[in-house]
Amino acid sequence: MKRLLFPAIALILTTGCIRQERVVGRQHGQTGNSSARYALGFEVFDHGDFKLLTVYDPWQNSRNVTFSYVLAEQEHLIPDSLKAFPFIKTPVSRVITLSTTHVAMIDQLGKSETIKGVSGSGFIYNRRVRELINAGEVRDVGYDQGLNYETIVSLDPDVLFMYGVESSVRTTSDKLEELGVSVVYCGEYLETHPLGKAEWIRFFSQFYNMEEQADQFFNRVDSTYQSLVELAAHQADKPTVLTGLPWKDTWYMAGGESFAARLIGDAGGIFLWNDNQSTQAIPLDLESVYARAVGADIWINPGAANTLHELNRFDQRFQEIPVLRAGMVYNNNARMSDKGGNDYWESGTIHPDLVLADLITVFHPDLLTDHRFIYYRKLK
Repeated sequence: MKRLLFPAIALILTTGCIRQERVVGRQHGQTGNSSARYALGFEVFDHGDFKLLTVYDPWQNSRNVTFSYVLAEQEHLIPDSLKAFPFIKTPVSRVITLSTTHVAMIDQLGKSETIKGVSGSGFIYNRRVRELINAGEVRDVGYDQGLNYETIVSLDPDVLFMYGVESSVRTTSDKLEELGVSVVYCGEYLETHPLGKAEWIRFFSQFYNMEEQADQFFNRVDSTYQSLVELAAHQADKPTVLTGLPWKDTWYMAGGESFAARLIGDAGGIFLWNDNQSTQAIPLDLESVYARAVGADIWINPGAANTLHELNRFDQRFQEIPVLRAGMVYNNNARMSDKGGNDYWESGTIHPDLVLADLITVFHPDLLTDHRFIYYRKLK
């Protein structure tokens, strides 16, 4: 499944990662430190001449799965105890990425010109990268079972950044490695804290030796995000919020501990399913959703809907939901590429502060009077 083809489901399928005990550095006699503050899916052990990057549980429902990579400017600097791990020479200059999220992070580092291959080029929103695609400097390598291995090998990447939805992705990565392609797993989409997703820019920065730049950027985002949370927390009246849209008669509702629920709470809203303790999507029948939806003050992220009329036509029972009759429906599709790529899933991942500002403006329009929507828009 390509993450970007199903944006409505992608928001709510945010499985939490189970962090296994961090023993990698000690296990190999290292004394490095971890830089992650919010992210559960990776750690960086910096030892001066080299770095050990470890990725944890990078696909849904994985448990105690780890991948480690050694990064250095010179391979001879790597101690013998770490020679069994894949080595990547830094800084990288040719990369392939299979997710638009990774495109946003690399572009934020000012390294978009290093991207030589992408998956699903039509779904990319970033203007600079689209220019490179149109100029033929970036190739589309396909996705999922349709990956073009010949194209990938011909691009001669220093690294291919991969994500996986299920464990079957190992078959793909094994084949790529047999062909001599260095594959690095990324699991940023599994983070349940918005800042945890954004913090993966620090992971990507290791491949470019740009840790300081990434830290400065992330610290600004973190500070702004926390200030906005504090602002929204003081609001006495908090609207109740419905999210999502049914998929084939099943409403995959965000869990009460999910990424979507966290954003709603941080923006000063009350998620209608906040009594649920799951980090994953909850499959619900439409009747049980309607029973709570009648109490919603605001409806956000209704899939690919562009108008209220489309929602009314989707299911005639929607016409009985007060929030739809009141027109209090907002979607996160204000910035779309001509082929359906949604920038919410691209730059929005590294700018949770801007996403949060949008949601606060939805929930509490009198708070940020100078803010103009970036990723959200009100349906008419």
